[in-house]
Amino acid sequence: MNNLSRANDRLGDTTLKLATGLRINTAADDPAGLIAAEQLRGDLVDLAAHQRSIGAERSQLAVQQSGRQLAAGILHDLRGLVVEATGDTVSAEQKAAIQTEIDSALDGLDRVADTTGIGVHAALQALRTGGEGNVVDGDPAVATETIDAELSRVTQAAAAAGAYEKYTLDVDQRLAEDQAAITARSLSEIADADYAEEASNLTRDQITLGASLRTVGLLNQIRGEGILTLLGVK
Repeated sequence: MNNLSRANDRLGDTTLKLATGLRINTAADDPAGLIAAEQLRGDLVDLAAHQRSIGAERSQLAVQQSGRQLAAGILHDLRGLVVEATGDTVSAEQKAAIQTEIDSALDGLDRVADTTGIGVHAALQALRTGGEGNVVDGDPAVATETIDAELSRVTQAAAAAGAYEKYTLDVDQRLAEDQAAITARSLSEIADADYAEEASNLTRDQITLGASLRTVGLLNQIRGEGILTLLGVK
């Protein structure tokens, strides 16, 4: 009966490992291994969170880069409008119309900055109607210098963001992916069941259990026959 009980327990343990795919299903299976496995699972959770953080930062960076591209396009348009307004044949009415377009372009630039989170230098406000660099009665040189300075700043910011993405975010992501793969492999080696070994164990345990059952059945038969003999029953 003891052998039958042990064989049944071994079969249950093997069946559980094959069903879950895990070598460690309870603390009793491997106390030290359970601790190591839980630590590795915690590391995997942390690495996954780090990768999500990188992804979120990359998305925000992409939005900002898109904003810088839009801002650069508007700045080029502004520079063209300033050059157009300084022409010798441009009338006062045409300058006023160009200034209205410049004001609208600056409004668009502000919307891009608010939506994408990029910074727009306050000096550009000098291009607006009544400002020092307006094209109606202001100084065109101030307007051109201000626009060129902002274009240079936007371009440098875009280059810095690109370098940060390439040499910081990309590197961090590759490291996190490699660490996650190594950690997952280590966890598998500790906690996962060996299917080939457990399949072999299953066959062995089934044979052992069957033999134990037959032995118990035979013993019961012998005991039954002994009792009948004692009772004088043939």
